[in-house]
Amino acid sequence: MLLSLLRRRPLHSTATLLRFLHHPIPNPTDQSAAASAAAAPATVSYLISSCGLSPSAALSAAEKFHLKSTANRDAVLALLNEHGFTKLQIANLVSKHPALLAASPEKTIKPKLEFFAGIGYTGADLGKLISSDPNLLLVSLEKRIVRNFDLLKTLLGSPEAVVAAIAGSSRLLRYNLSTMMLPNLQTLRDHGVPAPKIVMLATRYPRVLMKKPDHFTKIVKLLKEMGLKPILTKFILAINVMSGLTTATWERKLAVYRSLGWSDKETLMAFTKHPYCMLSSDKKIREVMEFFVKKLHWEPAFLAARPKLLCLSLEKRTIPRCSVFSILESKGLVSWKSGVHTFLLISEIDFLEKYVIKYREQIPEVLEAHQGKLEFVGLQKRYRRS
Repeated sequence: MLLSLLRRRPLHSTATLLRFLHHPIPNPTDQSAAASAAAAPATVSYLISSCGLSPSAALSAAEKFHLKSTANRDAVLALLNEHGFTKLQIANLVSKHPALLAASPEKTIKPKLEFFAGIGYTGADLGKLISSDPNLLLVSLEKRIVRNFDLLKTLLGSPEAVVAAIAGSSRLLRYNLSTMMLPNLQTLRDHGVPAPKIVMLATRYPRVLMKKPDHFTKIVKLLKEMGLKPILTKFILAINVMSGLTTATWERKLAVYRSLGWSDKETLMAFTKHPYCMLSSDKKIREVMEFFVKKLHWEPAFLAARPKLLCLSLEKRTIPRCSVFSILESKGLVSWKSGVHTFLLISEIDFLEKYVIKYREQIPEVLEAHQGKLEFVGLQKRYRRS
């Protein structure tokens, strides 16, 4: 440690060096131990017995905050219990923000709990919201929470839409929307995104709208350059995907698909058709591509044109359905040539009705195949799709 410090900040005199040697840098472990020792036993005991914290969590919370009277903290806990918070939610809340136990029950906490109950959050749902974001009890109710809620209601059209958006990101009620969300909404309008699609983005993926405006604008422009049309739902999905990808991750995905036979052009085409193909893990991409190429003998280009297939679960959907179809094909009841990929994409209900329920009496094996109990060995190469 000394050599490292000297390299970063040379000691220019003997006196300085002597002072350093006689007054070494404090050990963080020693500091933590001292803080632990200073934690009031009564506070630790209260946090364990009344708030449900584990001994280690109680000790950690007590290091940050010391409770002096029981009246206030008991009133806070009573309020939380009255509004349906579970024991685990209370424990999580106090563990994250023990100072809330010193907040005014009547002036600070109760009005906010009543506001959230009034817009539809009650019981465990209210506890889930607050315990996941305790800061909601600390910001101003009138100046921030109510103001943001009313603004969002105007933008999204209904209280229900606002509640849906809050469920995705409670920060919508805490942050200054005029510097973050509003500029991004205007960017969407300026680029021709219809109002219903904007509401969709705000309710399904609200965190995306909390991105820095300059970064958000770059994403929207890039997607338009790729050929995605702002009027389509795919445009909204692509914004969500792109906002969560770093440049390094994007380049790595391109390299993975390149190694599996796709050109960069084909990968971009696949992304514009089904943006979520860029969110699958590298491992899943390789496993799924290997299955389709080796078991079904499909060419990579065929898959690039149908990227949604790569996002299906191999174990729960693709393999069981292929097994069912293989059995039916061997009996001459269906044909792979009719478009094997289509039965992978239809809904589970439709698949069950058309390929399992319809034939289970005549061919009981289809039920076992659908349950994943039969091995799928693959197709004959004569069914290659390119």
